[in-house]
Formats: sequence, C-alpha cells, structure tokens
Amino acid sequence: MTRQLLVRVDDAGSSLAANEGCCRAVTDGIARSVEVMMPGAWVEDAAQRFARVLSADIGIHLTLTSEWDRVRWRPLTQAASLIDQHGFFKPLLKARPGDERPCLEASGYDLAEVEAECRAQIELGLKLFPKASHISSHMARHFEDFDTRLGAMVRVLCNDYGLRDDPMGTNRLRRIEGYPAFPRDAQKRVTAFREALAGLRDGASIFVDHPASFSDEMRAHGHPGYEDVAEDRDACLAVLTHPQVIQAVHDNDIELINYRDLN
Repeated sequence: MTRQLLVRVDDAGSSLAANEGCCRAVTDGIARSVEVMMPGAWVEDAAQRFARVLSADIGIHLTLTSEWDRVRWRPLTQAASLIDQHGFFKPLLKARPGDERPCLEASGYDLAEVEAECRAQIELGLKLFPKASHISSHMARHFEDFDTRLGAMVRVLCNDYGLRDDPMGTNRLRRIEGYPAFPRDAQKRVTAFREALAGLRDGASIFVDHPASFSDEMRAHGHPGYEDVAEDRDACLAVLTHPQVIQAVHDNDIELINYRDLN
C-alpha cells in the first residue's frame, strides 16, 4: 500500500484573508482540497480566484453557524429557526463548557429549514464552482455527528446533486492532528508536522486546517477563548507552504490526493 494524504483547507469565502491563504496553500504548498462557505461575504472572490487554480478540488462547506463575535454571516434562505435575534446564524452547533453563546442544538431547529438552506448553499456552490466534487460540514467532523437526521439528509443531498459525501463521516479517512494547537509558532509546528509525516501509516489520511494571510481583517476575527485567530491561521499557512514540509512529503513517499482521488 502507499501512504496517501489529503490536505484540506477550510473556510474559503469567509474572508479575503482566508481566500488568500487557502489559495496559497494549494499553489505554493501541499493542500489539494478547498472548502468554501457559501454564506460568506467573499464567496464571489473565491470563485474568481479558484477558477484560475485548476489543481484545487472544491468542496461545498455546508454552514449552519457563524462563530465569530465581530464577523458574522446569515443564511441564504428565510430560516427563522437557524438565526439569532439579529438574523445571523447562531455561533455554535452544540453547547460548550464555559461558553454561554447560543447554540443551534438548543434552538429547536426546523429540519425542513435546514434542508432548504443546505440546498440553497449547494445550488449557489455549483453555479460558482461547477467542478465542485463534495460536501463537507462547517464546525463539525460531519453533521452526522451533530444529528443523525442531518447525516441522512446530507446523503440525500449528495445523491440529488451528484456530489461526494465527506468520508470523515464514515471513518474511511484517518484524521491526523499534524501539530499541537499551541504554541502559535510556525517553526515548531513545521517540526511537529514533519514528524507526523514521517509516521504516517499506509492508506489514506486527512489533515484539515484553516490557513489565512495575516491582516487587520483577520485580526478582527475571534471570540472569547480564541482571540489570536490571525496568528494561528498565519502559522498554519506558513506550515503548509514551508519548503521543509514540502520536502518531507517527497522524502516519505507520500502521495498528495484530493477527494476526487478517493475510491
């Protein structure tokens, strides 16, 4: 068997910085799949940008939450059970210890509204990214983990639109952490990631992260407990484009794949 690695970068469409970071992670680095959030303000920019990056495999990153305090997005449909008092998606899918922000789980959401919203996101996604290959879930390994009814709904949507369901929902891909979340130090992350690559097992693995260029825009992202988003995501981008990481992929005979390459 060969060692295969699917490097996936999430949250394109949510900001200019995320679009720039995800694009560079593909063109200058080891990323091969890009997940795009259709409710994001920068989705049109993502469509124009990735139309020129033929090596990028695009996923429609189904979005039911809006997690940041000062940067928010709304559903594409009239979905009263999915929004807060200001019309934005709620910040969380599920309640977290010590986090008092509203969550979707506690809201008594309407499954029909969820399906209508997901269909609207997919249909916009296929118009903007006609070569999109798959569906993935924002802020969840897979919506199956959040609500099995949503997992069944996603499978129906994939069938209806001819898209792949994210294999992370079926455990067909081993997820690797790559490096610890702390410190936000690019060189230490590079060292840890090289070690992870050297220890990669045979078969298909996946690494997921959120690269973004460092900017004032990205510094405006955050919420209590995660205030250094810009530093974190800039370090992620540095790792995915680092010459030592690219060389480690080659030295360890790792085949970089995307969702289209999965059997």
